[in-house]
Parts: sequence; C-alpha cells; structure tokens
Amino acid sequence: MPDTRSFVSTILTLSLLSSAAMALEPGEVVKPFQLTDDTGREFVVSNFDERPATALVFLSSRCPVTERSIGVINELYQKYRRDEVLYVGVCANSIETADELQSFAQKRGMIFSIHRDPNGKVARQLGATATPEVFLLDSEARLVYRGGLDRDAGLTALETAVQQVLKKETVNVSAVSVKGTPLDQPGKPIERTDPYGAPSFSSELVFTRIPNAPAHHCSTITQAPNGDLLCLWYGGSYESAMDQKLFLARRPHGTKEWSTPEALMEDRHMPPGNAVILVDGHDRVQIIWGRMESTQPIRRGSGWERCRLFARTSSDNGHTWSEDRLMLAHEQRVHNHDLYFVPRNPPITLDDGTMVLGLEGPGGGDFLQSTNGGDSWKRVGSASDGSQPTVIQRKDGSLLTLMRHSPRTTFATSNDGGLSWSATQKTELNNPDSGISMVQLDNGHLVFVFNNSPDSRTPLSVVRSTDEGRTWEPPLNLETNPGEYSYPCIIQSADGQIHVSYTFRRYAIKHVEFNEDWLTQFERPN
Repeated sequence: MPDTRSFVSTILTLSLLSSAAMALEPGEVVKPFQLTDDTGREFVVSNFDERPATALVFLSSRCPVTERSIGVINELYQKYRRDEVLYVGVCANSIETADELQSFAQKRGMIFSIHRDPNGKVARQLGATATPEVFLLDSEARLVYRGGLDRDAGLTALETAVQQVLKKETVNVSAVSVKGTPLDQPGKPIERTDPYGAPSFSSELVFTRIPNAPAHHCSTITQAPNGDLLCLWYGGSYESAMDQKLFLARRPHGTKEWSTPEALMEDRHMPPGNAVILVDGHDRVQIIWGRMESTQPIRRGSGWERCRLFARTSSDNGHTWSEDRLMLAHEQRVHNHDLYFVPRNPPITLDDGTMVLGLEGPGGGDFLQSTNGGDSWKRVGSASDGSQPTVIQRKDGSLLTLMRHSPRTTFATSNDGGLSWSATQKTELNNPDSGISMVQLDNGHLVFVFNNSPDSRTPLSVVRSTDEGRTWEPPLNLETNPGEYSYPCIIQSADGQIHVSYTFRRYAIKHVEFNEDWLTQFERPN
C-alpha cells in the first residue's frame, strides 16, 4: 500500500518548486487571495489600500527559526504600530491546526494574527517556499520586499524597507536569504511553556470588628494538615492591655471566607503576647506563644522583656488543644533566661529534620532547636545587631537569617544549623524597626515582606530573591496608604500559592494571596 503522506509531500514539494520558478518579482501586483480563519471559514484579503503597507509573514509553529525570529516582527510592530503597518501571519500547510497556531502565538507574545493557507495557494501565488519569509506589499498591493527574518540582518533590512515605504520612496533593499524550514516539511509539534504565566492576587480582611477588642496586631498564619488556613493574632484594648487575648480564625480548605474569630486564651494578669502558629514534625498544629509576666499594671506597649514561652498542640487541625506546656524548662532552672524570648516567625525544618526557631531574646536574634519534631526545644546560638529573625536553609546546608533592625534589615549566616552565627551585616532592605517575614518557595526562591521605609510602617512591600538572598529584585507594594501595615507573616500553601497576613492599621488583620507570577509578570503583550 503506498505511503499517502509521502505522496502528498512529494506533490507539495513539486508544487512549491514550480511556484519558486514563478516567484513574484518586486514591483508586481499581488492579486486578492483567500485565507482561512481559526474557525475554518475562508475570507478574501484585498484591502491593501487601507494602509501604507502590509507584511505577509509565512511561518510555522514547528519551525525553530520562526521561534527564534518572531521577536523581529513584534519589535517592528511596536516601533511602527501608529504608522498603520499591518502584519499577517500565514501558515501554508494542512498539518498545523488553528489551536496549535493560536497556542504558539499566545505563548510567544505575538501581537498579530495568524491565518491558514492549508492548500498552499497563497504560497504558490507569491512563490514562498520556507518559513519564516516575509512579503512586504505597499498600498497598491505591489511587492516591494521579500526575504528572511534573520535576526542580525533581517531586522535592519525589513525595517529599512518599511521606512522607505512610509516615506513613499522606492524600496531599494538587498533581500535577506531565507534560513528556515521548507513549507512542506514543518516537522513535529514543539511543546512550549507559557513565559507570561497567569498572575493571581486576592485580598480581604480576616474580620472587620470584634466586640470589646478594638486593636489587633502581630498575626501569624499556617496551613493545617487538612488544608485549612489558620490565622492567629493578639487583640484587645491596646498593645499589652490586661484584656489582650489570642484570637484564631479559620479559612476552610476550598473556600474564601474566614470564620468568626474565637478567643483561644486570656489572662488579665499575664496576658498572651506574640505567638506563632505552625505544623510541627508530627503533623500537629502547634502554637508557641509568649506569656507577658510583668507585674501589672504596665504601660501600653511594654512588658515584652518579661515574656515566658509556652506551647500547645492540636491533633485535629486546630479545633481542640492540649494543655499549655512550659518551653525551655531547663533554661529556667539554670539561667532563668526564658524570661525574654518573644516569638515572631514560624520555625523551619532543616534537611535532617531538625527544626530551627528564631526568637527575639537576650542575645538579639536567638535561636532554638528541636530534634524531636517540636516536642521539646533547646536554646542554641544567637546573632547580634538584630531581632525577630526569620530564617531559611540554603542549598549548601547553611542558614540565612534576616533580622529586624533600623534603618536597614540585617543578616547573618550559620554553617552549623544555628549553633553559631557570622558577624551581622546590613542589607539594602529598609526597616523602620518593624517586624519582617521570609519564606523559601518550593523552587528555592525567597520572598521577603517588610516595610520599605527607614522610619515608617508604610509602605508594606514584598521582594523576591532567586539567588538565596544574595540579591533582591525591585520590591512590589502591598500597601501604600497612610497608616500602619506591619508585622507580616508569609507562607506557601500546598497548592503553591503565597499567603501573607499582616496588621491592618491596628483595626484588623488582613490576608493577601498571590502566586509567584504576580511578582514577576507585569504586562501581557497586547
């Protein structure tokens, strides 16, 4: 039985060779022709007199040279788009579908349409034999230039031809040879990713008002094992007030609504302060919190220097809780140093399973370790010239911590899991002596949230690093209005989304959710 595809290819090749011999010469007029749109409907192209020039670009989504050269047309379009030069893509084979061509155009940011010439009639009329090749017609449908799209020379040649047409001069440009793929041999489909992504962003207040608790601050957020988002913070009459409580709100998995906040703990003589919520090494939800043990009454915003650490756990995704247990009991007996450890950022789990928790403590940035999944903790090293550390592990196993410090965020590194730290250095990242938070995404990139000001808690900004915190990209703003937007907590959920909770003017807690594309993709070709 004869190979039908080979037969068709042979006929098409002979047809194209024949058309090359009758190739349209410069100065000849192109007769109206038919193309097929993406629905399969044919339409006539004859309106050349409506614009100064029309460029017919023969291309293939399967042609590597087209892949490399397509930016030439986009550049020319952007440069001369207000001069009404039209570009029309033509695919002259019956193999590539409209969907394939559309996907190619969208993923390569093409800003002109592609139509099909499935029987090669237009190709034969013009004498096209390969992709990519361009035929430039003036307003009278005369061929004034034809050639390839070699990026080094083609841009100059084609642009010169366009300029001469716009000036109504005689086009006198040496044609660039076509270095592409024969029209009858388009090759196999090419799998492509979408470099433009799909940015997503949403935000909402976790609540708007809680009776008898007008001021709220210092939120922390995690994803429970069942997928629910849990947000925890303290609220009361004011910071360090006797009626200060820890509140918890839940956003059930698959929903966008937060539950009514519930008060988890209250003690009018030793109120709860900063807390972090996390999932520990036993898949329990755990809260590590500081009990403010200064003798009452105390002034607003004070009492943090006498803050003892406690922890509680939940085995049912934060619905019920264990009794609180004292952390650092050994430290209490020997040194009594556990009366100044204020949690701010959740711990990380190292490659060997060790958990490392950064705290504000007597050493500045103090660090705890747990080798049993969060059942118990011990104090290890500390980093000076900073507080409230946030920490990640680099690929080489070392740790990087960024710390709260005015007027610039500081950093230090550790090569022994947090037992000792390098000398602290300043970063270029602003800090008005306010809380910060950092997360390491699944792909290794870092995302850092901070107040991008040396002296104000607005704006609240987010910045990304693709080299493990050695350099940072330009920041994006989450908040820029007057008021306080502070003390962020950032995590990545199991679906890859990034979540940030933060203080919203001390009236409420706000939650924003976005993906990494939102940090990098700012303009879709249009």
